[in-house]
Amino acid sequence: MRNYKLTAAFISIILCLVFGISGIRASAAEIETTDYSSIDKQIAEDIEKYHIPAMAVAVVNKDSVLFEKTYGNCESANQPIIIGSMSKSFTAIAIMQLYEQGKIDLESPIDEYIDTSKWFEENTDHRRITVKDLLHHTSGITTYQTFGSLKSTEQYGSYEYANANYGLLGLIIEAVSGMSYEQYIEQNIFEPIGMSHSAASLEKSKENGLIEGYRNYFGIPVAGEPDYPDKINKGTWTNIPAGYLSSSLTDMEKYLQMYLCSGENILSSESIDRMFYDNVPAGDGTYYGMGWNYVTGMYSQPVLMHAGLVENYTSNMFIIPEKSIAVVVLVNMNDYLVCNNLLGNIVMPLLGEPKQKLPNLYHILHAVIDGICFVIFFISIHSAVTLKKWRKRASEKKLFVSDIIRHMILTILLLSIPPIMATPYKVVWLFAKDIMLVIIINAVLLSAVGVYKVCFVLKKR
Repeated sequence: MRNYKLTAAFISIILCLVFGISGIRASAAEIETTDYSSIDKQIAEDIEKYHIPAMAVAVVNKDSVLFEKTYGNCESANQPIIIGSMSKSFTAIAIMQLYEQGKIDLESPIDEYIDTSKWFEENTDHRRITVKDLLHHTSGITTYQTFGSLKSTEQYGSYEYANANYGLLGLIIEAVSGMSYEQYIEQNIFEPIGMSHSAASLEKSKENGLIEGYRNYFGIPVAGEPDYPDKINKGTWTNIPAGYLSSSLTDMEKYLQMYLCSGENILSSESIDRMFYDNVPAGDGTYYGMGWNYVTGMYSQPVLMHAGLVENYTSNMFIIPEKSIAVVVLVNMNDYLVCNNLLGNIVMPLLGEPKQKLPNLYHILHAVIDGICFVIFFISIHSAVTLKKWRKRASEKKLFVSDIIRHMILTILLLSIPPIMATPYKVVWLFAKDIMLVIIINAVLLSAVGVYKVCFVLKKR
């Protein structure tokens, strides 16, 4: 539910999501002097500039809501969105609750809790995988493995983000508790915290008023249904425990305040600390704990955070320990190659960092991407509509060279984009449908015209 590799295939401008904060502990009085009215005005301008249909933002401390605002077509702070991989922290809480009850040992192999033979390839070394390995993404399961063909690779012991890890944790929760994942999360997390607009199913999410989500097609937001996953089966990649809970702004405020209050009646403070700081290196000054990233090297002081991304929703949450505040951002659009990379700059002031002065990169970056797509479409369509002229000159050597480039090399290059980025075609289809359509349509058209030309030349001989 998150993948940022495709951007390099289409644009050379890479924006960093910089969420900096001051290195001095802020008092409550200092936090309250933040000029939220000017921040609010700036966010509203950016929402319009970046064509974001709806956005909900909040800043909380352990006692109160410091800032709360919805934008665009988000009618209420109680309107839920699908929160993507922020769901992993809820799954981790459930595991830690069962750990505190003595029903799960984090160091025990997962085979003690579920029948792994159903989900892993035969004759693979998966019996070494522990519950803690799944929480830390150190199981050896790689990013795009699917259920039924899972295996623990040589990556075992090293961090590699994989949705399957948290899908397996969801199965463990069900096996140990005797409840469905949905029932467990509702009864043991949502209800005690008072999260009345949150859900672990699409049906309940819609009952709660799930806001319509948007995919971005060539710079134009288009509303559509999420590709919400069914129960975990063979072939499953996306799954509810890893990325498909829904929640509202008001509910996420309560959720983050629970952490700021050291777990309240949900978990012990020791378990909360373990979720945050019992972690493994994840690169670039980042450590992955249990549903949370602990970021030390990239910002001016440590930040706890986790992003969420599904087909037509994006989200992010932050806890700033030194300031004892938390921030949540919910957006009902996935603009995979452009806007997702711009969201960070919009909320920087909420985290105490000056906003970067950037040109309207939304139009610039989409213009670059759309320009590349237009050129590819032009080449493909031109090769088809000029066949009559081509037939008259088919024997010319220079046409042979250009045809090789157009119908063979360009087709191969198009089809190679996902493999070069180490991303399965189905994942590109889920998160960047417009780009996948460009690849499919043009590869088919170019290869079809190429086959016709080969047949024509052979027939003439």
